[in-house]
Amino acid sequence: MLVGFSGHPIHVHDYQETRTTFGEGDRAKTINIRYIVVNVPSSYNVLLGILMINKLGDLMSSVHIKVKYHSNDGLVRVIKVDQREARKCYRGSLKS
Repeated sequence: MLVGFSGHPIHVHDYQETRTTFGEGDRAKTINIRYIVVNVPSSYNVLLGILMINKLGDLMSSVHIKVKYHSNDGLVRVIKVDQREARKCYRGSLKS
């Protein structure tokens, strides 16, 4: 069992290990990630845990909604999100 943000227990349906790519083309980095599959209403598609963040070797800023990581070519790359869209999703998650 997992505990959700509200403190309620969440049943784990399955685990799925898959190669996951962050970025595109020469800016990409691919690592194996073991996902926990749950069935809960959420505006998030995936939550990244500390072990995955460490495995990716990245730096996250929730304030700036950005992730910096070392790509397969050894350079530091950035994934950024549209902040307006992120706020819209967050507001939507509060309504449910």
